[in-house]
Amino acid sequence: MTISEVVEALQNDQAIVVGDTTFQPRGFDAVRLETNETIYWAVAKSGNWLSIDPEADEIIMFEDIDEELEPEDDTVVYGGQDYEFSYEGSATMKSEDGEDITLTFQEFESSTGDLIRLTDNENAGEKKVSVGSKLTEDELQMA
Repeated sequence: MTISEVVEALQNDQAIVVGDTTFQPRGFDAVRLETNETIYWAVAKSGNWLSIDPEADEIIMFEDIDEELEPEDDTVVYGGQDYEFSYEGSATMKSEDGEDITLTFQEFESSTGDLIRLTDNENAGEKKVSVGSKLTEDELQMA
């Protein structure tokens, strides 16, 4: 599947297959980065979520974890592996009642390409830690 096909399917609440697992969406949000680029976050009923960046031609599958991770010298350690700082940004998205939610996030990448994303919801004061990996179009198909 192409990225545009993935976005269209998830916007219409259609399930897709990621690898060998069905991704049944329960939420789909447009997220505006500080660069004015729009990316999409789709949350599955299972709790996993996709970050879809059409301009960068990139899809990342994330899973939230219940661990507090703090960077030390631009490095985060998780699962015995070092993740090096790779990106920092901020974004806004609309809440269910139409209010702007401001998010800041940092990404850290391992030598194998896996990611840690630390997200701070500034409106709610909530922090979230997510572990992810990049997907290829070959790993995605219609359900």
